[in-house]
Amino acid sequence: MSGKKEKVYSYVGTILLVGSFCAASLLMLGLGILFFQAHPTDYLTSLVRPYFSDIFSNLFRGEPTAIISLGILVMMLTPFLRVVAATFSFISERDFRYTAIAFGVMLILLLTILPNFV
Repeated sequence: MSGKKEKVYSYVGTILLVGSFCAASLLMLGLGILFFQAHPTDYLTSLVRPYFSDIFSNLFRGEPTAIISLGILVMMLTPFLRVVAATFSFISERDFRYTAIAFGVMLILLLTILPNFV
């Protein structure tokens, strides 16, 4: 196996590891803060349908549901970033068949992620 492929596999593995760790940490932090809030039921209604702009504005106010929503967003973006890394590796290898397949997967993931947060 070439050194270039090993680097790509290393990058992809790192993306998955860091993304999963960050998402799990954000989810646990948000749930922990929500658990210790005086009235956690006040925040549960905002978990129903967060908008992308609401996540960051609520995050600056320190709302635990915003931290949970950010964790979900990071969890959803982790496989997307993995596919982006794979797409660029296929482009650099000039393997256009797998580039097209990875690009199709990337579009499917985008179409899945965007309606949930826009």
